[in-house]
Amino acid sequence: MFRRFTEALRVLARRSPRQASTPGALWENPPEVSEQAAEPALGEPPRRMSAARRPAARASRPVRYFDLHDDYRFPERVELSDPVSLEKVKVDSVWQFTSGARVTGLGKLRCAPQPPGVPLDFSLAGAGLTPIVSARVASIFRELAPDDVQLLPVEIEDRRERFFILVATRLLRCIDERACTELRLYTPEDGLPERVGQYRTVRGLRVDPEKTAGARVFRSWGWPVSLIVSEGIKEALEHAGVTGARFAEVTGPVPPQHRRKAGAKKPRKTRR
Repeated sequence: MFRRFTEALRVLARRSPRQASTPGALWENPPEVSEQAAEPALGEPPRRMSAARRPAARASRPVRYFDLHDDYRFPERVELSDPVSLEKVKVDSVWQFTSGARVTGLGKLRCAPQPPGVPLDFSLAGAGLTPIVSARVASIFRELAPDDVQLLPVEIEDRRERFFILVATRLLRCIDERACTELRLYTPEDGLPERVGQYRTVRGLRVDPEKTAGARVFRSWGWPVSLIVSEGIKEALEHAGVTGARFAEVTGPVPPQHRRKAGAKKPRKTRR
């Protein structure tokens, strides 16, 4: 009789391989009752928790974007001129590299440093504020945002290092007008009919992440002077220790020190 009872326990143990190895554990911690899984026996691999018992995933962080611009405070910085073509091709506008569209047909390009020296990893060149990046910065953008950028090789006079013009190829209508500190539009009275409806002044720029379509690098329609990058790009550049890059967040509330009403100016004191 005792032998049959022992055999029955062994059969039950073989039919329940996920239960503990001791007979008592077959009933003490059933999955539908116990809140915590039984401790595995010594030498057993840890048991997987069922999907229903796994803790709920944390809510995803809100998307953050940053305005990437030149750090003019960097000591002994080298200024770069506007890019020029070496193949006698006229560069129609110094702003074409920041218009949010691909650039073609210019051939080899060159910039001149002033004063002579090694340019920073990131800098805005000339009157057109053209982004010039080193090879290692270019590799970060090529890896993390291949569909959002165009990298044009550019020579720097008297330098052998490789540099590139960083062209953001996406122009998105994504400015959160209500969240910005100040906005002013071009009107017909300004005498620039091609710019009517675009932004004449933007202070405290704020971007609506829901209107970015998941882009990682882009220009904002109506105000393409700002080069916007995702938080992932920002962290990668900071981790690489690149020189010359400075970031200002363009999502979330405007910092208190930058808030002010549009057109609000302190009245001038009249002299008596």
